[in-house]
Amino acid sequence: MRSIARAALAAPLALLFACEDGAPPENRQAIKVENPTHDRLLEVSSLNRRIALRNAIRDNRQRCQRVDGAAYQEDHRGMVMWVALCNDLKHWAIFIAPNGDTQVRDCAQMAQLNLPQCRPVAIAPASENDVNML
Repeated sequence: MRSIARAALAAPLALLFACEDGAPPENRQAIKVENPTHDRLLEVSSLNRRIALRNAIRDNRQRCQRVDGAAYQEDHRGMVMWVALCNDLKHWAIFIAPNGDTQVRDCAQMAQLNLPQCRPVAIAPASENDVNML
C-alpha cells in the first residue's frame, strides 16, 4: 500500500522537475497593485502635487523648501517612484507604497543603493497660484 502512495506522489514530482535544466518553467504574471495615493497625485493640480511631494520629503526628514518640478517615473518593487526637483536644484526620489507610506532617497545616491536612476525633472511653469507655495 505504501509503495502505491509513493508512486502516486513520485509521478507529479517527476513531471515538475522534467524541465530541460531541472528548473521549473517561468510562468510569472505581472500584478499591478492599486495605489490610491499615486492615483490622487495624478488627479490633482501641479501645485497640489508638488506640495504633497514636498511634504513627503520633509516627513522623511529631508530638506526641501519648495518643489519646482515633479514627475512620475516608474513602478519599482510594488511601489511607485516619483522624482521631485527642489528649489535648491536637488533631485529626490519618492517611493510611495500602496498603503500611502513613503520613502525618500537622494537621487545622487541611487546607484550605490541599487535603485533605479532618477530621470531629470524640468521646472514647472510658474503661475500666479504657486508664488508662495505653502
